[in-house]
Amino acid sequence: MKKLLALSACLIALSFWGCSRGGPGGVLDSSVQSSVNEKIVTFQVVGKGLEPENALTKGEARLMAERAAIADGYRQLVEKLRGVYVQAYMKAGRGAVDQDIIETHTQSWLRGTEVMDITQKEYGITAARLRLRINFSKQGMIWWPMGLSDKG
Repeated sequence: MKKLLALSACLIALSFWGCSRGGPGGVLDSSVQSSVNEKIVTFQVVGKGLEPENALTKGEARLMAERAAIADGYRQLVEKLRGVYVQAYMKAGRGAVDQDIIETHTQSWLRGTEVMDITQKEYGITAARLRLRINFSKQGMIWWPMGLSDKG
């Protein structure tokens, strides 16, 4: 009877010892598998805004410059993530360009963007540093932003 209890105690101790070290295949260590199948990509931009001349007060001018800097940062993030649609038109006649129009468009839904800091530069320029971190998950051979794919 004592031998049976001692043997049982040894088996239980060995099983806990194997699990505490991660065991074969990483039984308790799921971070190894998740780090292989997931990665975080960080995008950082610096948006710039200018204090408008037609502001009523210096405070209003600073607030408007901050807002313009943040909006410029959002635009830059969208351009990095989604790309830019460029539409160009040129009209020429008699060897000279009469009209030249270049339009750019971009559109996206951003979520989780952080405004890291806003600084006042010289000449009335305001700079806003923005950061967006996207968690990607590998499904098959494709990296998907987390939450955009219902596969797997």
